[in-house]
Amino acid sequence: MNIRITPYILALTLCLSALAMQAQEHTSRYYVQRAQNYASAGGWNEAKREIDEGLESYPDDPDLRYLNGRYYYVTGDFNQARYNLVKATQLNDQHFRAKRVLVDVEDTLHHYSSSICYINELLEFQPYDRDLWRRKIALYRKMGNNVEADASLERLAHIYPNDTIIRRDLRSRNRENWNGVLQKSTLYEQADNLEQWLDIDPDNLSYYLALISKYTQMGERDRALGVANRGLYRFPRNAELVRKAAGLMTEMGLYPQALSFVKSNAGTGALYNNILSETADVARLKDPYEANGRLYASTHNRDALSYLLNTALTRGYYDDARVYLDESYKLDGRTLPLLMKQYSLERRFGNEQAAVRLLQEMYDIAPSDSDIVEQYAEMMMQLAWHDISTGQWAEAYQHMGRALDNMLPEHESWPAAMSQQITILGHLNRRADARQLCREAMSLDPQNSRRYAAAYEDVMAGYLKTLIEEERYDECLSEAMMLLTIVPDSEMALRCCINMSQTLKRNKQFYEYAQMGYELFPDNPYFIIKYAISLGQQGNTDAALALLRPRTQTPDEYVNPQLIAAYSGVAGDMAAAYLHNHQADSALYVLDLALAYDSTNRELLYNKGVAYELLKQFDLAYEYQNRYYNPTNAEQAEWYEHMRYLRYRGYSNRIDASYTHALYDTRSGSLASTGHLYSIASVAYSYLTQRNTYTAQISYKGIDGYHGEEGDTGGGVGLEFMGQIDHTFNHHWSGMASASYSTRYFNKWGANVALSYAAPRGWTPVLRLGYRRTPRTYLYLANTSSELYTNRKYDLFILTPSVEKSWERIKTTLTADVSLLRSDIYYNIGLKGKLFVNEDNISSVSLLCGVGTFPELSFFEQTALQGISHTNAMVGFDAQYLVTKNCALGLAGTWNTCYNPIRLESGALTDSYRNIYSLQMQLHVAF
Repeated sequence: MNIRITPYILALTLCLSALAMQAQEHTSRYYVQRAQNYASAGGWNEAKREIDEGLESYPDDPDLRYLNGRYYYVTGDFNQARYNLVKATQLNDQHFRAKRVLVDVEDTLHHYSSSICYINELLEFQPYDRDLWRRKIALYRKMGNNVEADASLERLAHIYPNDTIIRRDLRSRNRENWNGVLQKSTLYEQADNLEQWLDIDPDNLSYYLALISKYTQMGERDRALGVANRGLYRFPRNAELVRKAAGLMTEMGLYPQALSFVKSNAGTGALYNNILSETADVARLKDPYEANGRLYASTHNRDALSYLLNTALTRGYYDDARVYLDESYKLDGRTLPLLMKQYSLERRFGNEQAAVRLLQEMYDIAPSDSDIVEQYAEMMMQLAWHDISTGQWAEAYQHMGRALDNMLPEHESWPAAMSQQITILGHLNRRADARQLCREAMSLDPQNSRRYAAAYEDVMAGYLKTLIEEERYDECLSEAMMLLTIVPDSEMALRCCINMSQTLKRNKQFYEYAQMGYELFPDNPYFIIKYAISLGQQGNTDAALALLRPRTQTPDEYVNPQLIAAYSGVAGDMAAAYLHNHQADSALYVLDLALAYDSTNRELLYNKGVAYELLKQFDLAYEYQNRYYNPTNAEQAEWYEHMRYLRYRGYSNRIDASYTHALYDTRSGSLASTGHLYSIASVAYSYLTQRNTYTAQISYKGIDGYHGEEGDTGGGVGLEFMGQIDHTFNHHWSGMASASYSTRYFNKWGANVALSYAAPRGWTPVLRLGYRRTPRTYLYLANTSSELYTNRKYDLFILTPSVEKSWERIKTTLTADVSLLRSDIYYNIGLKGKLFVNEDNISSVSLLCGVGTFPELSFFEQTALQGISHTNAMVGFDAQYLVTKNCALGLAGTWNTCYNPIRLESGALTDSYRNIYSLQMQLHVAF
């Protein structure tokens, strides 16, 4: 076949190339970087211009959305800030910067629950971020939820025991509520609370004074005096502490000590004189101590020495006691009883180093003495605590180990010592030893297993945090799994396993740990949400939605906002998947379930409008999409175009008019012809319902007359009447049936039935069956010299399978017409590509082509020039434009190259082709 390529194709190719070159744009990162540079320098107006330009080309870039949200937050438009920042997190669920700004936005708008939800999302990936926790605690206080705030603060203090800021927060909180706590508890509970608060806040004078009073009321003057001495160590010469300590000494009969104490701390004022007066009164009484002193001085009597030593220790005559101890050592040597007395003396004097040496000496002499062993263990524990307070972890490990070596698991201090030893090993980075020690402790003391497990959890908490910060996710997951073997119900380990397996996209592990967490903590929103997400990944979306469906938690019908947010998110994702697969009914069902709990969620309401659009309920689609979506400045034009399309499609009545004109290639005038030029005008009226479209059409056709070697044929006019119904069975299946009748020049009779299936991923296969009874026409059928042209009517049966593939802006259709004519089979294969040029889903440009042994079907029905069994070809275009919400215009053109054989004067048959051009103008009116 000799098909000539006209200059029009070359011109069209050059135009398309120029348009492609013109369409090149900067990348999204270009706009992001420029906007960030302006924003860093404080030039937000310049940054906004870059952001808007970027959003015009990349409306779904999460970083541009984030920067747009920051701009509105800086300028005080918090609703627009929230919208853009939420959009950024929807496009990128791990856009942490957007979520951090959302925390500020919701806090500013007093939406404290929403702000806490965003902090919880950030904590899933940064569970040990101290500042996020402190921000969350502050928000709880703004909500008036002090119980949750206090619990979070205490947990944070356990994770960061040496953090000065957190300890300051805890001290501040204790100062706020300690009076209320003391008023609601017994004396013993009050004293215990004050001891704990002193450990946290040793610089609070009021705690010392209150604790001295409590011990005095309990009759424990020794402990009260010890607290007073501790307070004086922090607040030297404090008048109130000096007065209380001196009073306690006098109540205990320790007048010399009281006088010495007051003199060294407060001078010789009224307090000193009062105590001195009391001492003088007592001294007037006969004192056996003085008599024995005189006896020992003269005779060195052993019994007198023993009495003097014991009495000096009892009365607090420490200088005398030291003298009598030296005398006793000279007589009896360093015996265990004497060492014990000196040990007590050094302890009372606060000479801890001397006391330790004496206790070690006694322990070496009598390692099996239970009292000494107990005191030795207690002393080692105290040394270990001191080492811990100064950060000397190696020394603390040695001292605590000695304490544990001399302590049975039944001892009341053993659990505390063992727990602290596990913690010490953690600070020494000996995590394997800490794990082994935890196992041993749990085996020896099962009743306190939870305590040892908590200590080991705290050891691992900081390490897991470090692994996450260093992005060593595999190692972090392994360590968390190991922690679970020791502490199967560890919430921290489960959270870490869930987060790491999700980050590493290990869906099977993610599902297993999420299920484990949900089974252990069925009321914890975090585990509910994660388990639901894992179920969704497994394809069990119904179960995920059922799990996330918000439930009433109190008689006041308080509904957990985290569950609502997660439920809306999963429901939105599920609905989006349904919409992507054109399952609009299922999407509506899911969206309505979520809206029952989250009725103001604009994204869900907007998606409901998208579902109505797929269901061809365009009036509802317009209502929901127009009301619940706020386009940005960059989206305004496209948004209005789409709204105009929905209004256009929402009308129930349609009138379509077209005019088609055809002409021959002028250079084909010398060829033999069996065809006629034609013009066709058509008018159709359609009535649209939700599932059906009813169409009636009348077409008018006029053709030229013909004079040729086969005879003369006059032109004339023909009319065709056609009726058609299109029906949608469900979101997948739809069908069509049509019938036509004509007076002349069209097919005498025509009928079509078609069935289409909307498959996932934009595929739509279609099968159509057709019948035509042609008018009397010349038709070339064979290559033989006989019956070159036959002027008669024919029955034509047509089978047309086709498949369509849609993307966001592009649609392609591949069609194959298989025709049966006089027991011979012919074919034509056509390809059409359509590009939607804007968001109204009507304005488009299409290019089409076809080739086969049978002409393209619409061309066959329009013209009498028919060449069969030889190759026929066609190219064309179709352009549509939605002008207003009521009117659309169209222009289509085709170029057909048809086989047109002629017989030479010699009688020989020669091949030849004829070009026919047609142009069609269209008008579509909806109302």
